[in-house]
This record gives sequence, C-alpha cells and structure tokens, in this order.
Amino acid sequence: MNYWVITTTCGRKRIYIQLLDDNINSFEYVIKCLMTVCGHNYYQAQQCALITHNIKSCNVSSGFAPEVVGVYMQLIKYGLTVGMSTNKNN
Repeated sequence: MNYWVITTTCGRKRIYIQLLDDNINSFEYVIKCLMTVCGHNYYQAQQCALITHNIKSCNVSSGFAPEVVGVYMQLIKYGLTVGMSTNKNN
C-alpha cells in the first residue's frame, strides 16, 4: 500500500482498519496481535476475533493518516489479513 495514495485520497477523513477472516491464524494468535498492535485488552481482542470469525470482518482500529498506516502495516507484518476503508460499515 502506497502511503502517498492513502494520505492524498483520504485527507483528514477517518480511516478504519478491518480485520478480515482468513481461516489461517488461531484465535489466540489474533488476540495477541490485537493486544500488541492495537492496544486492546484481552476481552476487546477476543470479541474482535469472534466477530471476525462469525461475520468475516471487524473494525479493529481507526484514526487519521499517517498514524493509522503504522497500525495497518504492523498488522500485515504479523501476518493478519486486514483492509482499510473510509466507510465505517465496510
């Protein structure tokens, strides 16, 4: 993902990071990643993992570029499947 494209396209719009169901990573691994990268407590991370498993996606973080880009890149580095959107319900 090109950082320049994100900042020029989104400007000061809130960006939402969605965790997508990949059927690869374990619940415990996803929970640990969300706690480490997003700062979720155990119960928040567990709920996000369960929601993602059941309905295939869940917003796990939001913010403005460039701050949210760092979270997005860290989640990718941890091997999670994530997406970005300016639409909260996407």
